[in-house]
Amino acid sequence: MTHQEVIHQLRGLVRRLRWLNVLQLIPDTLVIYGILQLAFSSQLVTLFNASFSRNQAVLATVLFALIDLCVTGIRYNDRMAGKRLISQLSGRLTTPEAELIKQFERFK
Repeated sequence: MTHQEVIHQLRGLVRRLRWLNVLQLIPDTLVIYGILQLAFSSQLVTLFNASFSRNQAVLATVLFALIDLCVTGIRYNDRMAGKRLISQLSGRLTTPEAELIKQFERFK
């Protein structure tokens, strides 16, 4: 890959990681919501104005956690791909390219 192609790929990756960080909030919130509803409910658990048996609510919360885990895995893979791209860069970087790498490194 040429230097410009690597930078272009890295820009796309930074954009995608930004969106994934925002997207990660949804399953995180759903898991916390499910756990709280399970903790403070008896036999019938209300999730989003729908009543579920305790077993069904546990299953829904586990599914929320699996979605959360999948988004986490996607973010991890994107970070690894970005590190591989950065390792391909050689020579002097321009100021915008150095800033792009700093933006990428902020995603942990």
